[in-house]
Amino acid sequence: MFVKQLGAYSCGLACISMISKWYGGDVSQEKLRTHSGTTLNGTSLLGLSQAARKIGFDAKAYEGSVEGLKTGGFPVILHVQKENQLHYVVFFGYEDEKFIIGDPAWGILRLSEIELDSLWKSRCLLDLHPTDAFVPLRARAQSQWLWFQSLIRQDIPILMVSAVLGLLIAGTGLSTAIFSQKLIDDFLPQKNTKFILIGLILLGLLLMVRAFLGYLQGIFMAKQARDLNVRLVASFIERMIGMPLSFFRGISTGDLIARMNDSLRIRNTVSLIAGGMVVNILVILVSLGYLSYYAWEIGLIGVSGILVYFLVARKYHNPLLLAQREMMDAHALNESQYIESFTGIATVKSYGKEGVFSDRINGIFSLFQNSGFKLALLGNSFGFGTQVVSALYITIIFSYGVWLVVGDKLQIGEMMALVTVGGGLIPAIAGVVMVNIQLQEARVAFDRLYEVSSLEAEVPGEASPSNEGLLDDHLRIEQVAFRYPGKVRLLKNISFEVKAGESVAIFGKIGSGKSTLLDIVQGFYTPEEGRILLGNGSIESLGLNAWREQIAVVAQHEKVFNSTVIDNIALSNDPNEVEKVIRFLADSGLQGLLDGLPQGLLTLCGEDGRSLSGGQRQLLCLARALYKKPRFLFLDESTSAMDFDMEGRIVALLKAHCRLNRMGMVLVTHRLGLARQADRIAILEEGCISIQGTHPVLVAGDNLYAKAYSQLIHLHETV
Repeated sequence: MFVKQLGAYSCGLACISMISKWYGGDVSQEKLRTHSGTTLNGTSLLGLSQAARKIGFDAKAYEGSVEGLKTGGFPVILHVQKENQLHYVVFFGYEDEKFIIGDPAWGILRLSEIELDSLWKSRCLLDLHPTDAFVPLRARAQSQWLWFQSLIRQDIPILMVSAVLGLLIAGTGLSTAIFSQKLIDDFLPQKNTKFILIGLILLGLLLMVRAFLGYLQGIFMAKQARDLNVRLVASFIERMIGMPLSFFRGISTGDLIARMNDSLRIRNTVSLIAGGMVVNILVILVSLGYLSYYAWEIGLIGVSGILVYFLVARKYHNPLLLAQREMMDAHALNESQYIESFTGIATVKSYGKEGVFSDRINGIFSLFQNSGFKLALLGNSFGFGTQVVSALYITIIFSYGVWLVVGDKLQIGEMMALVTVGGGLIPAIAGVVMVNIQLQEARVAFDRLYEVSSLEAEVPGEASPSNEGLLDDHLRIEQVAFRYPGKVRLLKNISFEVKAGESVAIFGKIGSGKSTLLDIVQGFYTPEEGRILLGNGSIESLGLNAWREQIAVVAQHEKVFNSTVIDNIALSNDPNEVEKVIRFLADSGLQGLLDGLPQGLLTLCGEDGRSLSGGQRQLLCLARALYKKPRFLFLDESTSAMDFDMEGRIVALLKAHCRLNRMGMVLVTHRLGLARQADRIAILEEGCISIQGTHPVLVAGDNLYAKAYSQLIHLHETV
């Protein structure tokens, strides 16, 4: 029933997943992340209730009491404060004067009334009950199997060949035992050198054949491992690229990289099962048959040993599974800390905080190592248990074999053969049982990969000539309202329009929702109400890809890739694109601005554009957007890093480009100097467009723009 949280900010998601399991379902935390609006800051109670409704629960929030929990229904989610951090846990019932709590970070806890009272200060709880829309576990398990089946379908012929080779290897494995028995009981007493020589030659040939079969199996499994890993990673990357932007804003880069590396665990386990495990199972079956043929009692001892082995494995099953997940989560957190610290090294050094971040890295790495140490101790304890079983098993077989020889029921050679074969069962059984560790590792890795692969990707849509006929050069945003999952409404009733060749500024304070509006225009988010039209065509009628072909957006922090300037502008693998870019830059007037770079268009930008200044990065991104030849260009503070002269030249160039190519332009800004250069200004405040007009009209009125302009004039006069 318990579910471990997948990240430091996923406790609320794990709580919903726990309650889903309580009612016979199973929902991935990644799916809940999208529905709840979980970010690196966590999740609100509103976000959890919205996510719960999305997966088929009736969710209601209440204010409760510790006394009320004793007699009320369960399970419910409690909003607690633990170690000065807000946290979510699940209340599973009251028993023996203890509250049973499922803590996604620590496991199942039994708390006293005083302990719970000190944690549950908010008294807020979320009560979930399944509706008819709730999906049971069986449907998810079937989806997981179908996904995995699609990945290994191409490997089935190779796996079958490997299994056949394993059968032959298992058969030849008895050759030593059979020869030993014949040698002791027949050949040596008769001193028949001819048969001894023939037997040795045959034994050598069989062992050579076995080695060759193992070599062939290794080749097949290496090929299968390579192909499976390529498909796993390709499938994962393809799925990732297709995820909506909201997914990436709710998960750390380190977590994504760690999940990609999880594919290696799955590959290794599939290879282990198809290769080593198949051979071990066949060795066990053949060996048990051989033991039972000579002495059914020893065969029964062998079966008993196997059962005891599996009982030991079952005992360690859940602890190993939990420890594996903890280690993988710690690994993801460790990767994230590395990336965050090293990408921000300039800030770290500037503030002289090397020691602080070094301590953070070491602290999180220590947690990662401690989780690995805990797993190693569990594995060691598991191995010790199996070794004890092995020692008892060998002692019993040897003792019983000696007793049969003393009773003249077995010959010495037969006893030695039985002991040899019985002893050979030990590594085979251990191989099958110890694969449980790898299976749990693979299961956790598989769940982590599937959690992402099962999410709904963006639907790019397909443009059709009939839909493209709906387009014209008139963009209308009509009564758009939007909220992030789990948050209050950010945009309430946004309406404005942009015509071809016109420039419009969206002016507003920081945090007023300007950048969010651009995300909606790009189709990254779907508005709660309202619509965005280009002519008579909308995102829904055109499809995402066709819609995004009509617009270009330069965000505040646009990505610059680690390649040349010209490659960053083209974003293409087509070598013919280079000539098109050069021709475009010359025609647009941007060539002269980029010539000042050290190697011109062939300048290497470095990782995230580190080799360029802030203004140069913005210039490159503007060139990339214009090269797309959009109908409408959206600029979100895209000249903020430029000097006054460069910004003036760029704005003049953009306005000329708008008039010449009948391109609409939207300037999203909180800066008066940039906003006043637009043909029209729309003021965004309190989630609405409060007023629109030209610069002279707005400064003459009583509005946010006029107040900001008045303050600027007063500041200049004071200076």
